[in-house]
Amino acid sequence: MTILVTGATGNIGRKVVDELVGRGVTDIRALTTNPAKAALPSGVHAFSGFIGKPETLDGAFEGVTAMYLAPYEPTAAEVLRRAKAAGVQYVVALSGGAHWQALADEVFAAGLDVTQLGPGEFLENFAGWAGQVADGVVREPYPDAGGAPIAMADIAAVAAALLAAEDRGPHVGRMYDLTGPEFLTRVDAVARIAEGIGREVRFEQISREEAEAALTAQMGDMAGWYLDLQDASRWYRQEANSLVEELSGRPATGLAQWASEHRAVFGA
Repeated sequence: MTILVTGATGNIGRKVVDELVGRGVTDIRALTTNPAKAALPSGVHAFSGFIGKPETLDGAFEGVTAMYLAPYEPTAAEVLRRAKAAGVQYVVALSGGAHWQALADEVFAAGLDVTQLGPGEFLENFAGWAGQVADGVVREPYPDAGGAPIAMADIAAVAAALLAAEDRGPHVGRMYDLTGPEFLTRVDAVARIAEGIGREVRFEQISREEAEAALTAQMGDMAGWYLDLQDASRWYRQEANSLVEELSGRPATGLAQWASEHRAVFGA
């Protein structure tokens, strides 16, 4: 049983490879644009290709029974068509959930047995606060905005568990909205990071205009979109669930734990 991991050197795809190895899967094919620099675990076969260029995928699906599909909407339908034609039986797709409904619809329409993962905000996004945390003050406009952020490693653990499962039937056709272990407002998030790194950090509310001006330097036109999502989260709360533990067999990572494990990110 060959499992293909697309985006195998990306932030989540690389972790999927490691999780599969940890589960004892021995026949893993890793799709990467640069096999020489991939530094994949011993025994993992690197295949040169990119889902954004379907013409590079000739032979990638040969003998593959299951696949992790990284999110890339422009070519998702064509990649899935090729996978189906080659005999791939099962796909775990990171579709992004409600904010990426068009991609989710394409994946479900592919005619394959599919499970989709729709995580919320990544814990890794809080690395964007690194400079502010180092200064001891995080400044944002919506203290009551929030969600149940999830670690990329936990998403990968779920994907690997599904791909390696002997009985995938209960998961076919499902969209799993993965979350971290608790709902956190932005004020809560600052407190969890402070707890994790063992340093005092406080939250200070600023205006939307001030926040957008500060973020534009880092995010460009995406700054407004990012703040719109924060604003919307005040009214449409993403409550925490236990799907990570139920599907992967291990508890989801909390923000304090993640911050402690990545203290260097915050200069601690």
